[in-house]
Amino acid sequence: MSEIKQHWQKIELNEILSISSKKFNPIGNNENKKCVELEHLSQETGKLLGYTNSSEQQSIKNSFEEGQILFGKLRPYLKKFWKAEFEGVCSSEIWVMNGKKVKNDFLFYLVQTEKFNQIANVSSGSKMPRADWNYMSEIPFDIPPLKEQEKIAEILTTWDEAITKQTELLEAKELQKKALMQKLLSGEVRFDGFSDKWEEVRIDKLFDFKKGQELSKEKLEKNGIFECILYGELYTTYSEVISEIKSKTNIKEGIKSKIDDILIPASTTTSAIDLAIASTIQKDNVLIGGDINILRKKTNNINGEFISKYLTHIKKMEIAKYAQGITIIHLYSKDFKHLKIQLPSLPEQQKIAEVLSLADDEINLLKNELEELNLQKKALMQKLLTGEVRVKV
Repeated sequence: MSEIKQHWQKIELNEILSISSKKFNPIGNNENKKCVELEHLSQETGKLLGYTNSSEQQSIKNSFEEGQILFGKLRPYLKKFWKAEFEGVCSSEIWVMNGKKVKNDFLFYLVQTEKFNQIANVSSGSKMPRADWNYMSEIPFDIPPLKEQEKIAEILTTWDEAITKQTELLEAKELQKKALMQKLLSGEVRFDGFSDKWEEVRIDKLFDFKKGQELSKEKLEKNGIFECILYGELYTTYSEVISEIKSKTNIKEGIKSKIDDILIPASTTTSAIDLAIASTIQKDNVLIGGDINILRKKTNNINGEFISKYLTHIKKMEIAKYAQGITIIHLYSKDFKHLKIQLPSLPEQQKIAEVLSLADDEINLLKNELEELNLQKKALMQKLLTGEVRVKV
């Protein structure tokens, strides 16, 4: 055994932890407990998103105690885990774990390791894959002595506390921005020097309506010559302002953007409200894919960033009402071109867009810092839980 792993033991998982078999039947039981379902466990963060009441349940649940580790065995690739902060019950699709040769504080980080998740994903079932304890239980892990376990858990807990604090800062900043946006985009709050009445105008008086041309994912090229946007990226990649383009293609024919074009998805398979998002593109000559409504300004008295934020946050519900369909929901430009908006002067539009852009910059900075903390924690876990780096105890 190398010096770096001195005193560490190779132990099978069934000797490291046990899975509780304690059950709770909510039917006919007057005792009402907090009930954690799979949807209440956040992916990869170890955070609890909420809970329901056992009195509302009709199926047998697993019981858990404060300090035990919960791990979602159904679709284990979702990486759902939590260290219980109270006593309660949970879905039968959640394992309730207790450390045997490790403390639960250490076990909480062990279930987050790449190795644990790899073996959890050697699962049974195709449509509803579940982690297979019979397989996992015999897999050995390198486990440090108790004092070293405690020190490792203490270090990683400090990192988690920093991540939690950063997350709370981000959430608070996002709430502040939401409130600010509502007040500025509605005209409830005005900046000094602006007192003119906002003009009510139909958007077809401001924009010509176009439609993007078909461009599939298969046509994307990592080193393609031309920049492009697919309609799905309006949901997953971009917000109200598109300044950097993520995708490229070698296809050159199609509808190309002009600065301040407003892009609105034209279809979805989820719900009408998901269609009611607008993005302004701040680059010329970007290929616009199919299923995208393009609003191209007729006048220079329009700020694209103001319009995209206004449509997304002030007119969201109204735009959604124009959507049609059941399985596939469509939003046709002919149906919402008569939409009326309240339009301030161009200088006021620009001022509002500038202030909201600064708020976005602050939020993006916090997001980048949070991402860096998560990456640091991941790297630290890899080093500490493999013994690559030892701690002093």
